[in-house]
Amino acid sequence: MPLAGCVAGAQPQAARDGGAVGDAGRADADLADAGRADGGVPDGGVPDGGIPGDFDSFMLAHMMTARTPGLAAAVVRGDQVVLARAWGRADIAANRPATPDTLFMLASISKTVTAVALMQLYEQGRFGLDDPIDTNLGRLVRNPNFPSVPITYRMLLSHTSSIEDGLHYADYYVYDMDSPIALDAFVTGYLSPGGAYYDASNWSGTGAPGTSYSYTNAGVALAGDLVERISGLNLQQYCQQHIFTPLGMGESSFFLRDLDRTHIAMPYDTDASGNYTPDGYYAYPDYPDGQLRTSASQLARFLMAFSQYGQLGGAQILQRATVEEMRRQQPSSQEGLCWEFTTIGGRNLTGHDGADYGVTTSMYFDPVTGAGIVVLTNGAVSSSAEMQALAEMQARLLQVGEP
Repeated sequence: MPLAGCVAGAQPQAARDGGAVGDAGRADADLADAGRADGGVPDGGVPDGGIPGDFDSFMLAHMMTARTPGLAAAVVRGDQVVLARAWGRADIAANRPATPDTLFMLASISKTVTAVALMQLYEQGRFGLDDPIDTNLGRLVRNPNFPSVPITYRMLLSHTSSIEDGLHYADYYVYDMDSPIALDAFVTGYLSPGGAYYDASNWSGTGAPGTSYSYTNAGVALAGDLVERISGLNLQQYCQQHIFTPLGMGESSFFLRDLDRTHIAMPYDTDASGNYTPDGYYAYPDYPDGQLRTSASQLARFLMAFSQYGQLGGAQILQRATVEEMRRQQPSSQEGLCWEFTTIGGRNLTGHDGADYGVTTSMYFDPVTGAGIVVLTNGAVSSSAEMQALAEMQARLLQVGEP
């Protein structure tokens, strides 16, 4: 299943800040009144006139099964957007429809952007992939169980660093604000024995760095900290200059403070009675691993650039050889450099998925056909039936993008 394993939502439960929203919040309510929203097809894309007549009813029915009140999707083929469409509600209480330009929390898809940022600095010769991170970080970082083994950039981006998401990793969510804990302070306190956020479970006790795969949010948070240390900019400033602006992603940010909240989809869970319950707008100090918010239409541009070996139109965010390395399965790992492999509808795909409270997302492309999908939802898809419904929607969207 495409949502197995590598998601940010596999964390202890955090406090919720919302209750049931009444009849309009029923998870099995008819979404048809919210209808569908079409997006413009940018930059030489083709219209979606070839879509079967039952496509919208298929998506709405599967959204009900998946228990997600809103969904925005973009389908790409090579360097063209062939579909940009949304269904349902971005905010139930405000009766605000989802559109292809609605901003969604990406959860772990954020890792792919953080990885691209770090690899841009690699292209500048600021480090080698197999160099220890200590020099640029300005401090020694070692697994206390394996103090003689340095951690490298490749290990961080391939989830082989031996850094773990410890028992208290998810204790630092805040609501209606950005985290007051600075990224560098968090990762320093998280990884250093005696630090403010340290626990022995933050490090693997059985596998030395570079020897085994263990998916870790904290490791990618450290990668984001390295972007900030090397570039002298916070990750948002760096990505704005070197990724978002070149790709025309003008309303994309890791921070709530940068965004109009009326443009952001409210995340939702469902309670025991089947009511949608809002999770609120939340944040955490380790923001590089999951906190980016953007739209399906904008994220499609990032996906096209990566699938086209770093180039989209006149913008080049990475060199071809760098993208090839990121797409290659790494030593001792199950994935590339923050780019995963999965199978949907019998197709072998590259990309990433994500899940957090009230959020389920996916972004994948087929390296053979060039077809790709972005699927952003404001629902917590968790049961096997819900996940199956989402997988069927993903497969149907991929068919639209095939040549």
